[in-house]
Amino acid sequence: MKMRTLLVDSDETLRTNLWNLLKLYQNFALEGEADTAEAAVSFVQQHPVDVIFINHQPAEPCRTSTGDWVAYLLAQTHPDVQVVLYADTADWAFQAFRSQCAGYLLLPFDPLALQAQVNRLRYVFDLQQTKREAANRSLLIKTRIGYQLTPVSDILFVERSNRKNRIVTQSGAEIHPLGYTMNQLEQMLEGCGFYRCYQSFIVNLSKVSFIRADGSSKTYAIQFDGYDGEVLLSRDKYPELLTLLKEKYANIDF
Repeated sequence: MKMRTLLVDSDETLRTNLWNLLKLYQNFALEGEADTAEAAVSFVQQHPVDVIFINHQPAEPCRTSTGDWVAYLLAQTHPDVQVVLYADTADWAFQAFRSQCAGYLLLPFDPLALQAQVNRLRYVFDLQQTKREAANRSLLIKTRIGYQLTPVSDILFVERSNRKNRIVTQSGAEIHPLGYTMNQLEQMLEGCGFYRCYQSFIVNLSKVSFIRADGSSKTYAIQFDGYDGEVLLSRDKYPELLTLLKEKYANIDF
């Protein structure tokens, strides 16, 4: 899949030269062109874009904001969009870094520097695609009455009890897999944001809403929004789970 690309520069010759260089890599699809920072932001709000190449000063200051302003704004609203800033001086490189740009290039474009930048863009883009595919992934689960296709994002947790497994979903339905061990189910969910919090429980980290820690009884449990109940958490895994959640999410109550 090619990266949908927006070029932002009022200098049409510069845009053309840059696009001719990018075409050599066969990694990009030209989605659009803009001549000001404001036009670039408006374009992204209306069209899907993966990568933006923008001049630090796309046009005269009286006509436009700077390219690092675009990078900073999109980092808040469209964090998956990678912004590459370029200029004819290195003076703005630190500002590009502070604005969370994906890279900084000097004019005229150095082919080796551009190649390194393209490789980095491709690497991050492929990671993003893998993440999206994992989020939209479904499991085909064998049950006593047939095979059930279940979106991974709908699963709250997997439980092993009385030598039987059950999968509890956000919609309230339960699935009873047939012929799987917990290790096999854990492997099936690998890379999708699940965590083995107890010998008999695997939980969806993105669905966790509360971690209950009772210091007096030394018991720990996990709760989920919309689910009347809780899942046991191993005391040994409590610190590790807290670290994982703090790294990934900001809406967990501890």
